Amino acid sequence: MAGRALHQLMILLLTVVTVLGSHGKYHAVDALNVDPEIDLIEISEFDSLPNICNGKECPKYGDVTNMKLPSGVKVRDYPEMNWISSSRYQPVANSCLEGSDDMVDYYQELYNYFKGVNTMGLLMERTVPIRVIGQVDPDTGDVKYCHLMFYIPEMYSVNAPAPLSVGIFVGHNWEKRCYVVSINGNYTWKRTLKVHKALKSFLNRRKVEGVQQDELILDIYSGYGVPNSRKYSELLICMKVDEFY
Repeated sequence: MAGRALHQLMILLLTVVTVLGSHGKYHAVDALNVDPEIDLIEISEFDSLPNICNGKECPKYGDVTNMKLPSGVKVRDYPEMNWISSSRYQPVANSCLEGSDDMVDYYQELYNYFKGVNTMGLLMERTVPIRVIGQVDPDTGDVKYCHLMFYIPEMYSVNAPAPLSVGIFVGHNWEKRCYVVSINGNYTWKRTLKVHKALKSFLNRRKVEGVQQDELILDIYSGYGVPNSRKYSELLICMKVDEFY
């Protein structure tokens, strides 16, 4: 009986994989899967993704199309822009997301900044994505510290009001070129570290120099309150500013 049940389960799994494959919705990003524990899935039909900006303002960028890249890896040029950022906080169990009370507290302070808790009392529409940055030790792979931040809307960027909370500040990013990998579905920090490791390995194999490999950037566009299959985020590894110029 047990053998028959196992056989039926295998047939069911094979049917599911065949159906998904025949509809062309999912395919593995083989070029990055040097680690068998990394399961990058790319949704190739854009209509199946949510509107990642959800009607809110997103950072602008230019796609770099004159480079030969594997499916699932993009290169973008981002202009200089201002962000409202948290101070450094310590990871919990090597994670900048899960289990961190500091992350929750800083998120609330950043959220309040858009709700008028700033020196001008200015109400602003909150932008997307939520950007989480982890500084990763290149030798051990451990996260040393974290930042949480939001992009400041373009119309307020030049004269952005200062926050009233002492734990957050307005920061500036110079224009930079970034390598980007989409993460569809669950974006736990553990999985993000695996994707970061895989992308670093790919860049090393391609002998791409001048990359800030110890800086992990995770842009979360959608997630909380939506089904797992509709979650969407992007992992970025960017060039050093002086290398970009």
